[in-house]
Amino acid sequence: MSASPEFALEGQETTGNPVEMLVVGCPLSVADGFANALRNQGQAAHLKIAESLEALDQQIAAEPSQLVILNTDEEAIPPVAAIEKIQAKTPTASILLVGKDKKVQRSLAIDYGLQDLIDIKDEAHVALAVRREHQALMLRQDLARLKEQLEEAESRSSQLVHSSRDAIAYIHEGMYLNTNQAYLDMFGYESPDEIDGLPIMDMIDAESRSAFKMALRMVNESGKHSEEFRCVTSDNQNFSARMVFSPASIDGEHCTQVMIRDQGQNLALQQRIEELTSKDSQTGFFNRQAFMERLESVLGNPEGDRKGHTLVQISISNYGDMRESCGFDCAEQMLTEVASVLAATATRAHTIARFGDHDFMILCDDKEPALEIAERCLHNLRGHAFKSNQETLAKPAYAIGVTKTDKAGEIHAHELINRSCRATGIARSEGDNRVVFYNAQIPGDTEHMAEADAAVVKTIDKALANDGFRLKYQPIVSLQGDTRENYSVYLRLIDEDGKEVIPDIFLSPARDPGRLAEIDRWVVRNAVRELANHRRNGQKIIFHIILSRAGIEDESMLLWICDCLREFRAKGAWLVFQFSESDLRNALQPAKELIDGLKRINCRIAINNYCEGDAGDGLLKHLEIDIVKLSPDFMRDLATDTAQQKRMNETNKRLQSEGYKTIASSVEDAGSLAILWNIGVNYIQGYFLQEPSSTITFEEEQ
Repeated sequence: MSASPEFALEGQETTGNPVEMLVVGCPLSVADGFANALRNQGQAAHLKIAESLEALDQQIAAEPSQLVILNTDEEAIPPVAAIEKIQAKTPTASILLVGKDKKVQRSLAIDYGLQDLIDIKDEAHVALAVRREHQALMLRQDLARLKEQLEEAESRSSQLVHSSRDAIAYIHEGMYLNTNQAYLDMFGYESPDEIDGLPIMDMIDAESRSAFKMALRMVNESGKHSEEFRCVTSDNQNFSARMVFSPASIDGEHCTQVMIRDQGQNLALQQRIEELTSKDSQTGFFNRQAFMERLESVLGNPEGDRKGHTLVQISISNYGDMRESCGFDCAEQMLTEVASVLAATATRAHTIARFGDHDFMILCDDKEPALEIAERCLHNLRGHAFKSNQETLAKPAYAIGVTKTDKAGEIHAHELINRSCRATGIARSEGDNRVVFYNAQIPGDTEHMAEADAAVVKTIDKALANDGFRLKYQPIVSLQGDTRENYSVYLRLIDEDGKEVIPDIFLSPARDPGRLAEIDRWVVRNAVRELANHRRNGQKIIFHIILSRAGIEDESMLLWICDCLREFRAKGAWLVFQFSESDLRNALQPAKELIDGLKRINCRIAINNYCEGDAGDGLLKHLEIDIVKLSPDFMRDLATDTAQQKRMNETNKRLQSEGYKTIASSVEDAGSLAILWNIGVNYIQGYFLQEPSSTITFEEEQ
């Protein structure tokens, strides 16, 4: 059963490519009939007509035609002459004969290898044949393009093979077809002529030959695979090589590619990558991340715990002043010189790291007294004649903290770093070029305090050493459709009776900046760990973490936050850091530096206890603040005092118009909540909603 012309080519993608069709010897009405039949079948067509040999010469001279319909009944155009002209100009042209004399058409079609002969009145059949030939033309063009691309790809592949450091050979039926220079060098040959006609089996050790034959057979069965064999060089030296087999072809002939990876190159590259990721480029010491990994490994090793280790932290305490007095380049050169002095002072058994911008860490064991190492470092540093600052009278000053692990008990790497930072902070506060040993001085630094305060400080020190703090979480509820769960993080101290102590009570005696910064670091690390756990469970939680002034002024705080994010695989965008207005005002420059760093890791910044006035507005202009947490003073009598409501409304509207989100804190009653809803603050927080809780749960009242 013959196919219907309308459906015979269904599914062929030709309609998007118009047919360029030359009709020879047909009147315009007949040629239009062919074109209309094509359009009825969904195929666009561009029509050209030649009604004489002269017109045909002009058409094919102007633009060779790939698809021609020739009317054999037209006496003015001899078919043989027309066919010869067309094929002479375009040998690959498809020629369809139309007419009434089938006998003449059949003879011409056979003699000249034409594509079809059709009754001139059967327009649908003509259209079907044109579509078929058009499709064949596009396939030929695609094939030609693909062949050209294949040749280019094979040429590039050949160039890559010959320039590759990996040893590569192509074999067929056990004989070499082609090899690169790396392959020849590996087996001790100088040129391809030396292995011409040589079976690959001659380069395989006798014990491996049967397995090698099986590997070659597997290429045809399972494709690419790899296996290790014993190989033999030209001077009969044996070596092991992992060969990768894969099917290939050369000049259309199927073969097998054998590749031996350059392991030396891979090893060198891996070592270089490890060096770049673990070393500080300026000093050549371990960077902070690599040092923390090393420290965690040492402390986690039972044998290391028995030996005991000591951290020596060396900080250039006046680095900021040095940079201002002699310039950035001079200060950086001075850092490099400090590193060279430390490298010459410390023995090979010590691990040295650049821990911060101008802080260095030395990890050493108990073979040498730690205080002697610290004193020797300080002596050599003070005696060094710095080339970088010869034109200025300023000299670098140092603060050194020494912290020792306890052989009898376990200590985590982060806790050891905390102690080291505290000792270094004490050394910095005592003056230039001081060495402070953590165990000897810091725990006993309570004699000047009242008995009650001294007891609190000892409780704090015990809590820092034994994880004696707890975190509380209070929800910050959105009134503007924020679907994320926001929580403010609060700290509680657990006293000897197991009761919770609020910060207002225990932070006042702990006025030592090093101790307060250490508390901040404890909060950050434990909050990030808790946040990461909830994020892994699919909860969209944001933590608002409060940092003290000591945390602002702690130069290592930003790096500590980055370490915590890396350790628990958390993101900075999950955190909002809150600072009180007074702390920002009293430590403006370090606050700006810290906030700039936090913004670079996508954290958001909030200001607490915002009050109207020049001080608060000045901070907003100088610092990159995202969220303003209004002072509880705004909430006083808000439900009943219209003046207070107006004040709250104007302040909120102004802040939001300047691009800040607003939080109303200390919401204690339903009346105030209704006012805040109408005013349009972004968030609310207070005991009326929920008091701080040890668990992250919040249920809205129905």
